[in-house]
Amino acid sequence: MKRRTILMLLAAVSLAGCATSASGSASPAASAAQGRFPVTLTSANGPVTIAKQPHRIVSVSASATSMIYHIGAGSQVVAVDKYSTDPPDAPRTALTGFETGAESYLTYHPDLVVLAQDPGGTVSAQLAAAGVPALVLVAASSLRDTYAQITTLGRATGHAAGAVAENASIKAQLATVVREVGRRGRGATYYPELDPTLYSATSHTFIGALFGMLGMVNVADAAASSGDQYPQLSPEYLIRSNPRYVFLADGVCCGQSAATFARRPGFSVLQAVRHHGVFVVPDSIASEWGPRVVVFLKMVAKDLGVPSP
Repeated sequence: MKRRTILMLLAAVSLAGCATSASGSASPAASAAQGRFPVTLTSANGPVTIAKQPHRIVSVSASATSMIYHIGAGSQVVAVDKYSTDPPDAPRTALTGFETGAESYLTYHPDLVVLAQDPGGTVSAQLAAAGVPALVLVAASSLRDTYAQITTLGRATGHAAGAVAENASIKAQLATVVREVGRRGRGATYYPELDPTLYSATSHTFIGALFGMLGMVNVADAAASSGDQYPQLSPEYLIRSNPRYVFLADGVCCGQSAATFARRPGFSVLQAVRHHGVFVVPDSIASEWGPRVVVFLKMVAKDLGVPSP
């Protein structure tokens, strides 16, 4: 399913050891930093030259869409995929980001296409042949990659200053959340659930690292084997681990809730269930690596008992 596929992509980049090139870091061209064109940037599909400031952007990456709008380039977007929900008034279409050819994108007459994946480079090559530059900004493996992608999109859209401001804002907001949580999360065990079959994500994934910022301990870590950072746990393993908190990223897709979790065989004994520590994190927020990481961490902080501002 799309939700778990995207969440798993968050670890795939880290395991491949290609965080710099695959995350879409930009070349340090002075013209790009100043918002001038042409500019050449580097993404997962190699060097990409953008001849002039784009005004018909197609984004089929929910994270990239959020980044583009947050840096002030939203008015340049003509189409986004159906999973892009931030902002809610973005021009959503039936596009999924999993198209195997460029035809669906070319119908919007784009002058820049932003993708989260392009296996084999087929789509970006077809777009290049049609004279349309494409940036492949794959799932970030760290916040450093998130900041690099925002910088890349700032240079690609002519909003370098907006990208600098957005990165500073994200860093400041995350630091504030960590400070407000304080000792509440330190040493607290948790289980992040991707779907009801007990697929989880270790602390070595993007989402796991966010929990780690709060000092929390992931019970899925001990279940990881052969480099698989998205292990499937057994009910017996989870009961033995007895996490203090459970975060469900399968509420929208699979109808899971604190109540449905508690009704699973044997789970009523878990301290997370007994002490009301089971929480739902919206699927879309849990699977993104853009500006909404702040929303995610604030939700976790609230679940840990930090008062809302």
